[in-house]
Amino acid sequence: MTHARPVAWAVHALFLWVSIAAAGAAAESDEREPLSMSPAIACKAIEGYEDFETLPDAALTSDEKLLVYYRPSGFQTEPVGKKFRAHFVQDARIRRRGEKTVLKSKNKLLDYEVKGDFPPALVYLRNTISLKGMKPGQYELDIILHDMIGKGDPITQVLPFQIVATPAAPPTSSPDDPKD
Repeated sequence: MTHARPVAWAVHALFLWVSIAAAGAAAESDEREPLSMSPAIACKAIEGYEDFETLPDAALTSDEKLLVYYRPSGFQTEPVGKKFRAHFVQDARIRRRGEKTVLKSKNKLLDYEVKGDFPPALVYLRNTISLKGMKPGQYELDIILHDMIGKGDPITQVLPFQIVATPAAPPTSSPDDPKD
């Protein structure tokens, strides 16, 4: 019987330690990482999560579309029935580099909701932005991301890019041109 007392203390101490650890973990889970984004990347192609081809010098013509890839983190999810949901809305603005005047803007350029059996973790967002009618020069794309479940302040990042002149088409010869 003399051994029962130390074992009881050991069990009580173990229970107390587990309770304190669980309370600490619960307090830590209440302190969530703030909403953030990976650096946005101008792309030639986007195939999936971390599967993209970078656009060299973020340079394209006004006839092309700007493809943008980035990953949100620190977003909140919510249960919906037996699934979990994340919901993002993104606004966009284009300005000349270093200037404040907005040349083009689009609210709700992206409205993306994802549902899964587990809280979504590996999420990427992509944009396809028309540059039609824009002149060659240095520009900035403001990406404004809203976590529609977290309801906090939106976050913003800037992606610099450039529009280059459309290459001149090589001269074509007509059938009436004399041959050498």
